[in-house]
Amino acid sequence: MENFIRDLKIKTLMAEDYGTPVEEVFDKCVEDMTEHYRAKLFMLKKQQDAEYKKFQEELEVWRIQGKLELINDLFNNDALKEEKEKLESALVLAQAKASDVYVPKIDWFVLNEPQMFRP
Repeated sequence: MENFIRDLKIKTLMAEDYGTPVEEVFDKCVEDMTEHYRAKLFMLKKQQDAEYKKFQEELEVWRIQGKLELINDLFNNDALKEEKEKLESALVLAQAKASDVYVPKIDWFVLNEPQMFRP
């Protein structure tokens, strides 16, 4: 019982010194922490979405490169020359789209979250 009364006195002293009750300060800290980590998770989701989009564009490049290699290796005739030219132009376009995708780099060490770092 003595500890409870002592803790109660400390709480009232803090409320008198700082002008706000301890419960309000605690609630404010919880809200601030929630907002802080929500922002970090939003940054991480944005980065992962950009990485996924970049990967999809790179898959398209690899698919077209594979078709071109197949045409070059298996079919060396003039009938497929037009198809080869189409694929080459599609490859250039796909490479341009893949290079245009921006993936943000988050410096987790600066944000004091080194456990979130992924190479």
